[in-house]
Amino acid sequence: MAAETMLGRVADGPRSTRVHLPVSIVIPAYGAANPLADCLESLRSHAPGYHIVVADDATPDESVAEVARSFATGLSLDYVRRERNLGFVENCNDAIRSILPTGRDVLLLNSDTRVTAGFLEEMWDVLHAHEKHGAVSPRSNNATIFSVPVYERLPPDASYELWRSIRGLLPRYQVMPTAVGFCLLLRNTVLRQLGLFDPVYSPGYNEENDLICRINRHGYSAVVAHQAFVFHLESASFGPGKQRLERRNRRVLDDRYPEYLRKITEHMRYCVDPIDHFAPFWRPHRPAILIDLFHLQAKHSGASDFALSLLLHLVPLLEAKADICLGLSEAARQFFSHELTGYRFYDAERHANARFDLVFKPSQIFTWAELHRMVRLGGRLAFTHLDIIAVRCDYLSVPNTRVLFRTAAELADHVITISQFSKEDFAAFYGTSIPFEVIPLGAHGDPPVIGHSDGHVLVVGNQFHHKAVQRAVDELQGVGHIVALGGEDASGPQGRRTLSRSAIAELYDGAAVVVYPSFYEGFGLPIVDAIARGLRVVALDTAVTQEVRAITDESSLVLVKDHGALRAAVAGILGEPRIAVPPDRRLRRWPEVARQYAQSLGDLLDRGLDVGLIRRRWDLMTTIDAVHPLS
Repeated sequence: MAAETMLGRVADGPRSTRVHLPVSIVIPAYGAANPLADCLESLRSHAPGYHIVVADDATPDESVAEVARSFATGLSLDYVRRERNLGFVENCNDAIRSILPTGRDVLLLNSDTRVTAGFLEEMWDVLHAHEKHGAVSPRSNNATIFSVPVYERLPPDASYELWRSIRGLLPRYQVMPTAVGFCLLLRNTVLRQLGLFDPVYSPGYNEENDLICRINRHGYSAVVAHQAFVFHLESASFGPGKQRLERRNRRVLDDRYPEYLRKITEHMRYCVDPIDHFAPFWRPHRPAILIDLFHLQAKHSGASDFALSLLLHLVPLLEAKADICLGLSEAARQFFSHELTGYRFYDAERHANARFDLVFKPSQIFTWAELHRMVRLGGRLAFTHLDIIAVRCDYLSVPNTRVLFRTAAELADHVITISQFSKEDFAAFYGTSIPFEVIPLGAHGDPPVIGHSDGHVLVVGNQFHHKAVQRAVDELQGVGHIVALGGEDASGPQGRRTLSRSAIAELYDGAAVVVYPSFYEGFGLPIVDAIARGLRVVALDTAVTQEVRAITDESSLVLVKDHGALRAAVAGILGEPRIAVPPDRRLRRWPEVARQYAQSLGDLLDRGLDVGLIRRRWDLMTTIDAVHPLS
């Protein structure tokens, strides 16, 4: 294509003292003279002495020519003006063809860019780090999946400062599904062997994606140079026909390379570096905490009682230093709506790009999908470990759960457990010592002061064998009126598992004694609640009930060696007055529990992010998700 050369390369301009790399810089231009001047000025500062070609695609006026002329002194610059407008694709191709015989690599640089110190040397080093690196783009404020941060647009200077904060945490380079044409370094040998931009995409859009797909089918990869940054200050426009042009060229690309959409989608799901994923945490900001309640079902249970009791007192304490959001299913949210008034909620669809400095789950993690969600959402993870009955009992246990319990504990930033027994039980079972923090549970409200009671015998538990509800009921036959909360037969007169919280409270209030016959507990929350109500409790003598007894009241908790001793213990209590708990008696309450949790979680939030731990759990969950999708 004929062209008029207006400015020859300036041979006597200033030269950098460093050895220049075999690279030529091509800047396609059409109007926009002021951005071009800024681009050339940044090159004069950060890439002096490199060969530059300004390829003017027949700008109607002399503005581009005048800018090029003004930089004739100080840059090794060729200005080429097309006789007619060729469009972006063919203008670039003509400029690249003129360079290929020299053996130099080609840096294609938009005129609406500003380069930064060391960008070109870093990009070239990454390009030649391996012979199968065919194309390299840098990080930028505005470059789709190469942007900093990836999921949102920041002002250019804010993006650059964030990049400066995280670049040392990123790998030097990363293989990408494509490259971005605003700043694209191309290997000379690849261009000569596999061709330039396809004119079918003229005047522009998707030409670089086509080129990358083409070279990738021959084993060459596009790579991002994480340690290089180039400002992209505007987006090129092709006028009112832009959307039509984009749609047409995208159809061509998808027909040729059906893998393109798949590999972009897979990159966003599996390959975004976790430091990029959590990049906003390295900007000044008010911390955000997600309290993960996705495990709650639309019914009352021990899990919901613990979570909601803690939540009531914990959230006001944490709000002093962080924004708090709750995550739970819509069904659970509706069911517990009267207890959740005033809270903010996380919605996965509306808050797709939400990230939390801390995700805390007041429960242990029972599924890999739960852990995956926490890993994707939180820079720090904490949870409450309850017990390991699900892996101690073989009829409940599966390898999946056994591995998950240990893995979740190893990958969390902090684990709180509810008793010393639960901590030691985990260590004994897994043969490991993870530094769990023990924070025992608490009781509700002020206890009632009630006199004599000839109420029922309340047996508390659930249908699992270790709760021993039916065993206790059988042992207690004939000793008063028995009501079983839980048990194997939920449809019978003693099976009352699915009650409201108020109905459950009525059962306690009407009881003369509570029997807690469980063989295995992580803590035994019903024991504490019953004692707080002025009730005596009969339970098996185990390590955990001894622990609970020490933090409640010895006279209120009667421990028996086996279930055969239940009858005598209960008979000795029936007919006696319910205990009127003195106001000064030391009973552990939920506000105290919440203060300990708030201190623990606050300390975790004050610590810097553990980048190594973030990468460990990210890599593991990405691997599992790739084999067996978790969401």
